[in-house]
This record gives sequence, C-alpha cells and structure tokens, in this order.
Amino acid sequence: MNKLFKVYDFILESVMTIFFTVMVLLLFGEVVSRFLFNFPIMWSEEIGRYLFIWIVYIGSAQAFIERRHLRVDFLLKKLRSPYNTYLELILYFMIMVFLFFVFLYGLKYAGMNLDKPAYSFKYIRLGWAYASIPIGSIFMVLNIIRIIPVILKNKREE
Repeated sequence: MNKLFKVYDFILESVMTIFFTVMVLLLFGEVVSRFLFNFPIMWSEEIGRYLFIWIVYIGSAQAFIERRHLRVDFLLKKLRSPYNTYLELILYFMIMVFLFFVFLYGLKYAGMNLDKPAYSFKYIRLGWAYASIPIGSIFMVLNIIRIIPVILKNKREE
C-alpha cells in the first residue's frame, strides 16, 4: 500500500510541478509580450489563473500528508495526551464533512460550467477549471484518511 501511495504522491507532485512551470512560462511570456512588443496575449492570464487554482487544490491535498495546514493548535497543546488525540481526530472528521459539501457543490458548479468556454480562449471549458474543486476535495479526504492511522499510531506509542 505504501508503494501505491508513493506513486500517488509522485503523480500529484509532478502534476503540480508541471502546472506551476506552465503557469510561470505563460505569465512570463505575457509580461514580455506586453511590455517589449506591446502585444498582450490575452488568454495567458486566464489560463494561468486556472492552473493556479488547480495547484492550490492539489497542494492543499498534499499539505494534509505533511500536516502543514495552518491550524490553531492552542487547545491541542493545552489538553492532556489522550484527549488531544481525540480532539484532533474530531477536527479532521469535521474537515471531512466540510469537504464533502465542498465536493458536492463543486461538482454541481463544474457541471453547470462544463459546456461554457473560457472567456478569452474558446478551446478551454470553464468546467475543467472548476473541476479542481471536487477533485481536490477527494484528494484532501483521501490524504486525511491516510494520516488518521499515523495519529492513532502516535497515540499508542505515547
């Protein structure tokens, strides 16, 4: 199972790297084109924005694995050992419930925009950009499920 998750993590990190590279190149090309040649590439900014949205959702999913999400752990540090673990599990459960609704509404919103073209580039559909919401939510829930055994293992070791 660990080997499967290593491949999964590698794929997500590779997709983020590719999207980030394409976004930087597009936006750099836009700046050079606009200021040196006085010829703006109108669609590059919009495509860059959509790539950034995908990077944010995939990166948020990966941040759960490394436990790098911003969180208020004041209460977790104040509680004694068994209780802070339970509180952490409850918080992750609440996050998963929230992500369930984000998934549902993101799926609905992506479906509504699936046939609408992007504003400045007709070959890209808005639904593709908004599909990052439900797909990112699935990745986040999967990664939360992956870290729950780590939390429970740490509790048993204490």
